[in-house]
Order: sequence, then C-alpha cells, then structure tokens
Amino acid sequence: MVSKTDTPQDKPTPEVEATAAEATVEPEVQEAVISLDLDAQARKIIRHNCYWSMGAGLIPFIFVDTAALIAVQLKMLKELGDLYGVPFKANAGKSAVTSLLAGAGSGYLGYKTVTSGVVRRLVRKTPVIGTAITLATMPAFDSAFTYAVGKVFHRHFASGGDFLSFNAKKVQAEVNETIEEVKAKGVDAAQAAA
Repeated sequence: MVSKTDTPQDKPTPEVEATAAEATVEPEVQEAVISLDLDAQARKIIRHNCYWSMGAGLIPFIFVDTAALIAVQLKMLKELGDLYGVPFKANAGKSAVTSLLAGAGSGYLGYKTVTSGVVRRLVRKTPVIGTAITLATMPAFDSAFTYAVGKVFHRHFASGGDFLSFNAKKVQAEVNETIEEVKAKGVDAAQAAA
C-alpha cells in the first residue's frame, strides 16, 4: 500500500489560504456594504426632498402649497420604493401621506394653539403679518414633515415592508415626535437627514 505524504507542493500557500478566507467572508461584508449604501442613498433622497418641500412651503396660495407638499412626498416615496425594489402604489402613498399630514396638523404653523384650518386661513390672509408668519413657519414645517415621513418609510421599506402593509396610525406618534425633535433642535430637516 502506498502512503501519500504531504509535500510542499500539496500544501496551499499563504496567499491561497488568505484568498480562500476572503471568499468565505466576502458575502457577509458585501451584504453589509450594500446595506450601508442603501441607507446612504435613502438619506440622500430624503435630504433632497426636504429641500423641495421647503420650496413648496413658500407657495403663497392655501391649497396649492398643500398639493405641492403632497406631490413632493409622493415623489420621495416613489424614489425610496424604487431604491428598495418596492412597487409604487400612488393611491396607498396618497392615503398614507394625507393621514400623516392630518395627524401632524397640530404643528402645521409651528404653534400648537393654531390647529384649526379656519384660523390658519385667517392668519394667512392677514396682510403683512400673516404672510410673514407663513413664510417663516411653513417651509420649516414642510421640511420637518418630509424628513419624518421619509424616515418612517425608509425604515419600513428597509425591513421588507411595502405600501400596502404600511399603517399610518401606528407611526403617527413617531412622525409627530420627529417633527418636534427637529423643531426643538432648531435645525432644518435636510441637515437632520444628512
């Protein structure tokens, strides 16, 4: 019987062993890199749309500014959905955004005491003062709201959710808390998304 003994030619070189070790670790590392890359791209999408929503807040017409804000939100949700491979559902997106916006209405002008739509309209129509209050508060609120919605959907999509499984009532408190955090820090929401 012939016995085989290990010769130097049969043993793998250190370079081959290192390559083999890298090959077994690489899928885990690659998955972590992809996850970080998706996270960075999602934050960039949110930040970009925060700036767009600030512009929507500068529109001086009562219903046009809200329509523009909702359009920015839907654009952001489509971009986040595309990033995570979630098919965009316009009706589900509109429903989620309008529900969250209605729930965040208490801070809509930046003052918790001004909650009624009638009061908002009266303040906006007050010459000079109304315009100044609107221009000072609406862009900041719209940006903070966009950041909060983006943050919630980012997490939802990253965890495997889609538009149909999103429950606005469950995240309303988080959206309101995020808006309050941004206001308390005195930082614009686009910086918070960075």
